[in-house]
Amino acid sequence: EKMRQKLLKMTKDDKNKEYLDQIYHTLAKIDINNNDTLAAIDNYLLSTINSVQNDPQKSLSFLSLAEIEYSRSKYSESKIYYDSTIFYMDEDFRLYTQVKEKHDILVDLVRCLETINMQDSLQMLAKLPAGELNRVINQIIQNQEKKEREELENKRAKQQMMYENNRNGGKGEQFGNNTSGGKWYFYNPATLSFGMSEFRKRWGKRKLEDDWRRKDKKISTNFDLDSTTIDPKTPVAAKNNRNPNYYLEKLPKTAKDFEASDIQIKEAHYQAGIIYKEDLQEYQKSTNMFTGILSRFPKDEKFVSLSYYTIYLNQTKQNNFIKAKNTKKLLLTQYPNSVYAKMLIDPNFKKELLSRGNELEEKYQLIYQNYLQRNFSKVITLTDTIQRNEYETKYMFLRALSFAEIKDTLKLKMELQSIINIARETKIGEQAHYLLSTLKDPSKMTKANEISLLGSPYVFRSNTPQMSIIITPKQGVDINYLKILISDYHSLEFENEIFEISAMLMGLDRHILMIKTFDNVSDVVTYNQLLIKQKQINKELNKSNFRIMAISLENFKEFYKNKDMNGYYRFFKKNYLDTN
Repeated sequence: EKMRQKLLKMTKDDKNKEYLDQIYHTLAKIDINNNDTLAAIDNYLLSTINSVQNDPQKSLSFLSLAEIEYSRSKYSESKIYYDSTIFYMDEDFRLYTQVKEKHDILVDLVRCLETINMQDSLQMLAKLPAGELNRVINQIIQNQEKKEREELENKRAKQQMMYENNRNGGKGEQFGNNTSGGKWYFYNPATLSFGMSEFRKRWGKRKLEDDWRRKDKKISTNFDLDSTTIDPKTPVAAKNNRNPNYYLEKLPKTAKDFEASDIQIKEAHYQAGIIYKEDLQEYQKSTNMFTGILSRFPKDEKFVSLSYYTIYLNQTKQNNFIKAKNTKKLLLTQYPNSVYAKMLIDPNFKKELLSRGNELEEKYQLIYQNYLQRNFSKVITLTDTIQRNEYETKYMFLRALSFAEIKDTLKLKMELQSIINIARETKIGEQAHYLLSTLKDPSKMTKANEISLLGSPYVFRSNTPQMSIIITPKQGVDINYLKILISDYHSLEFENEIFEISAMLMGLDRHILMIKTFDNVSDVVTYNQLLIKQKQINKELNKSNFRIMAISLENFKEFYKNKDMNGYYRFFKKNYLDTN
């Protein structure tokens, strides 16, 4: 208790500001030792909020929060904290591999649970009478409009506060309130007039138009989006979330639509059940998932027999032998000829299934060894006839590579195209597509060779165009307000320079803000160092989990395509920070 009081006293001393994250982390550990989990959560959160530029500490605090929720089986909440842990933790940290494994498990689990909830909701809405459905959709639209109004009001309040603080040395409240008219800036004639005169003094009389600050208004960027990209062919209603058709289009309508939705639900139940069983050892939660399949899809022979079998295994693990016996009886009675029934009756049946799989693997390995030994003609002969099984595309890929080795480009292209035709969405299909496109455009090979030598998908060139990027969470961050802060900073500190500021979504839960263009690495690194020292911007950024980096325009395409925050951050530290 004495130590707690000393630490709490330290939090009130300004000279300890940069150590607040460590102090709150220590307080949280004291709470854990005292079995006060709620107080520990509060202090761990305070640690993350007060962590300014100490990513290792921030990652440990988020990890502690993730582990608390994980231990309480609150996996959705835990996954969110693991997201932040992975974001801030270096890959060479001793706990990274363990953390990444848990994070990947929870990502898969949460995706399954969200799929079930989404498809259930869509089906429920689709089955409502037209009048009731319209009422629900209108309510959703009203809630959306209310949320947008509140966000707009908050944004305006922040902008007004920022304006008053900048122009009046922090005395903005007195300035705005002591003049006639309303308190909000644009309702106040005196402050409005003052703002207009200040604008004209700085910029002159300007025409009201987009991009009024820029010299060349023809320049545009395809990154200047703050939402996901929409196909121009998409109907207008599908783009407007205030139009009822935006929601109606998402609903299943035909029997085929409902069937496709049911398949998603069944597969999500199955995957979640397996994750609970194999990865989390939550046998009851696993059983609940498979029971959901039994109750909702009792005539689906494939999933029902599998569900009975997995429930039987779960109950055996829990030593519920009476329940396990009843489940086994149901499986044998209802599906006596199923694979799972045979596995329960004959212990050797499972071994036979495994041996069949081993036999296929052995045949493939035989041909693969011939490839490694550079017996390419033999590989081609052995793959003249390929059976349709799980090894089909692997054989085809070996065959294609063998054609490459003997310089038969025509047959190589034909084989690659065949792989793409039957397995475009698989890993091998993607590799085949990449090879085929490279053959059609040999210039890609030069970069591929460079990437291969470097062991990274990114190429470092110090004198190529660069941009500064800031990555922040979507929730809790007003990206437009942040853009305004940076724009005002530019107008004060770089009035002779023209910067392009844009933002867009990165995945579903993050924004990426881009500032460009810089001529070289030195310029963008210097800019980032100056930007992070600006008090208002630093204060706003530190309200959330953010990361600021520099990146070349060439590397950005690869980075954004893969949403590769951790991989690129390692490249950034090595090439931008260690050398500048």
